[in-house]
Amino acid sequence: MKHEINYKVLTSVSEIEETLTMQKRIWSASVAASLPEMMATSHNGGVVIGAFMDKIMIGFCYGFPGYKGTEAYLCSHMLAVDPNYRNLGLGRELKLKQRDWAINYGYRKMVWTFDPLEARNAYLNLCKLGAYTKTYLPSYYGEMEDQLNQGLPSDRFWVEWELLSEGVTKAIDGSSLRSTQWQSYPLLSEWSLQGEYPRPEALKEIQAASGFLVPVPCSIQEIKANNPDLAREWRLAVRSQMILMFAKGYSAVGLLRQDASISYYVLEKI
Repeated sequence: MKHEINYKVLTSVSEIEETLTMQKRIWSASVAASLPEMMATSHNGGVVIGAFMDKIMIGFCYGFPGYKGTEAYLCSHMLAVDPNYRNLGLGRELKLKQRDWAINYGYRKMVWTFDPLEARNAYLNLCKLGAYTKTYLPSYYGEMEDQLNQGLPSDRFWVEWELLSEGVTKAIDGSSLRSTQWQSYPLLSEWSLQGEYPRPEALKEIQAASGFLVPVPCSIQEIKANNPDLAREWRLAVRSQMILMFAKGYSAVGLLRQDASISYYVLEKI
């Protein structure tokens, strides 16, 4: 029997308390947003949206207002899906519900951060949603001790999502993937298999090109659990390549999936 998933903007204490329980279960109490913060934000330009199945919360997203100069945007700070309900497209749907709310509220842009080594998140953000990033933030949150982030510097991409752009519209309706073109771009660095896991190799000599590919492992959490030193190698390799290319005017605009072990960030000038 197929169960319907419902989405709701949350404003009451009891509803938002449910997100705190999920935050603590997925990350830890040390990184959970506070109830007073989320309540205040939800009534002052921010939003909390919950996903429910049979009246049980199975995911949520949380965003607050941000400003840069005269530009206002929604900062999508948190998105979580119950591990028992993953692979249902909930992450994408929560972002789309958040986009709808943001547009109706008057925002034209959303921003958020994500770990550059999380290839699954990269595919969602860059390919399925049409966002891009041109900013790399080394150790952005300092040393984090929750189960997903401990053990590596908390590097992050700063993602920008132009809510009404043609590129975003095409990504949402599934017509923007250009994998054939992307496959023609040169690799910025090589990689090799170290047992069952890929290992980053030296940076190649950079020649002029309209785009580049940067390798990233598909399963960083598994690598981190079984080979922490290799995970750190990947952190530093991706960090150095992205900072170099962002400084040259490139942006990460997509993720090219290669096989079960490796994917490639697609860098272009936009």
